Amino acid sequence: MSGDVGIVVIRLTGELDLARRDEIRAALVVGGQEQGILVDLSSVTYADSTVLAELLRFQQDAGAARIPVALIVATPQFARIVNYAGLPDAFAIFADRGAALTYLGQQRS
Repeated sequence: MSGDVGIVVIRLTGELDLARRDEIRAALVVGGQEQGILVDLSSVTYADSTVLAELLRFQQDAGAARIPVALIVATPQFARIVNYAGLPDAFAIFADRGAALTYLGQQRS
């Protein structure tokens, strides 16, 4: 996890499945002081339904704290999973970091 001008960046990589649930849950935590959260999933190639549920739980927590969240989804395989799961209805999703950071900056204004 890292921060940039009030934006917290959480980066997850590889295949995200039930075996990594605890690790993912520990990473996806809203502290309450963030001005925005960027979840960088650009190196994720696969995620099962358990992980998708963790992302939705995280979005609810961030929404309750009024903290905007953006996801970076870059790999075609993971983008298909995200679309099939309906996550574009719950998240602002971007293919690159610059666009996601611009979005989060605008949400703070």
